[in-house]
Amino acid sequence: MASPSENKTTKWWSKIRQSLRNKHSFTSAIPDDFADEEYVPQASDYPTFPPPPPRQILQSTSAYYDQVKQRKFACPRGIFEDSPLYALYRLYEFFLLDDVIAYRNALEAFWRQSDPSWSISMIPDPKTADPEFDSSNLSELERHERYAFLAGCTYLLVRSFNARIKLGLSRQMKSLITPEEAEAAKNVPLEERNWEKVPEWAAKVPPLPELLVIPTHEGEALAGPEDERADEDFLKKGILLWTPHVHFT
Repeated sequence: MASPSENKTTKWWSKIRQSLRNKHSFTSAIPDDFADEEYVPQASDYPTFPPPPPRQILQSTSAYYDQVKQRKFACPRGIFEDSPLYALYRLYEFFLLDDVIAYRNALEAFWRQSDPSWSISMIPDPKTADPEFDSSNLSELERHERYAFLAGCTYLLVRSFNARIKLGLSRQMKSLITPEEAEAAKNVPLEERNWEKVPEWAAKVPPLPELLVIPTHEGEALAGPEDERADEDFLKKGILLWTPHVHFT
């Protein structure tokens, strides 16, 4: 049974479709069977968090990618407000799937969250913040690998954001600024800028006992840790990952 909030969303969605039907330019573009259809939430519309450990996703990346594409919402069912931890979970999935467009969009969306609670250092430890994180149906190695990969993702966030901060940009800055505002931002002393840091829990995550190799979306894997394309921060966690392109405009 749909919750009151979901019913409210359904009515809102129906009103939008009705509004579109009333506009002549859209009338011929909307099939009659869709126009009269009322949205009913499906389990596949929502993510299930925390996400599976890396090896489970890598067993069939195409199938998991299809699940992600079917989603209509960014948070689990019954949750109506996004959070830094959910944003980290989504980045975790996109980096594992090597979906460049998705993870760069997710990075930019995270950057646009200017509230202090969205500082990277404030991302809560999933071990303590998520009661489902240490599920007993996973092995100790699976839990460790997921924890280590999530920790690595926070390093990518810091690298991405601090590169922008180095240019004089700020997460509190408006999307559109004047040349004068841009010049003033560049002149802010480096020591006065709000540099991002990894969360304490992420820094403390120990490296994996054996190297976890993450292939690209094309199935290509690096030969070993000595490969210059390997991400250094992930290597410190015992994960061999092709360094992602984390810089966005």
